[in-house]
Amino acid sequence: MEYLNNCKIINIFNFQKFKIDLNTTISNREISPEKLAKIAQIFQGLAYPVRIQILELLEDGNTYPVSDILKKVQIEPSLLSHHLSKMKNIGILESHREGRFIFYKLAIKEISKVFDCIYSCELKI
Repeated sequence: MEYLNNCKIINIFNFQKFKIDLNTTISNREISPEKLAKIAQIFQGLAYPVRIQILELLEDGNTYPVSDILKKVQIEPSLLSHHLSKMKNIGILESHREGRFIFYKLAIKEISKVFDCIYSCELKI
């Protein structure tokens, strides 16, 4: 890793370089570079409107088959499969198979709190 002005430059997921001050605290909590990288990965995984729609459906804590999710988001099945797969690989979703059906649910239940916070903010659009 390169050092620049007492900051480490970390290449996260080969999409962008972030400067992370290793002495920075957020709300008086020490956050490791690894945890910051995971948080960035989760936010990157949520950076699509269709993924937010999926989370809105799943935030009630229930498990839904892909067919129900498809009805909610109304996109091509292959595109839905791509988004579900990415969200599962990041760790946002969990899935299980029953026969020929795949069911999804939130793996990070607390993610609803993040959306509650964002929704309560006045967003200037």
